[in-house]
Amino acid sequence: MVACYPGNGLGYVRHVDNPHGDGRCVTCIYYLNQKWDSKVHGGLLQIFPEGRSVVANIDPIFDRLLIFWSDQRNPHQVKPAFATRYAITVWYFDAKERARAKEAHQRGKARPSLVGLGAALLSASLLPWGGGLCPLVL
Repeated sequence: MVACYPGNGLGYVRHVDNPHGDGRCVTCIYYLNQKWDSKVHGGLLQIFPEGRSVVANIDPIFDRLLIFWSDQRNPHQVKPAFATRYAITVWYFDAKERARAKEAHQRGKARPSLVGLGAALLSASLLPWGGGLCPLVL
């Protein structure tokens, strides 16, 4: 998915990418914003790691790759942006969880968040690592 915040003070409210078991297990965000200054332009990504009293404030600077768990371990939000802000997001999926979500949707038991995941999605089998790690910022 390609996201463009128009820079007129819009952000994105605190949320979890996969609150209902739709298969997304890892969120990868790549930033495309050259000469970004969060003190002037805003647009910080804030992550609130579950069970911790810290907030990760991440500048959306050019050529930064951010990787974090898509479930309740990492609620996050985008603070209002005052310049055009670009990001590409890709989700890696747990194949078994995704198959269960699709079956539930076909039976008419899907939650609204399972509908319309028409973003660029990569299918993956269950990832081999575990734990409640903080986001990886490159």
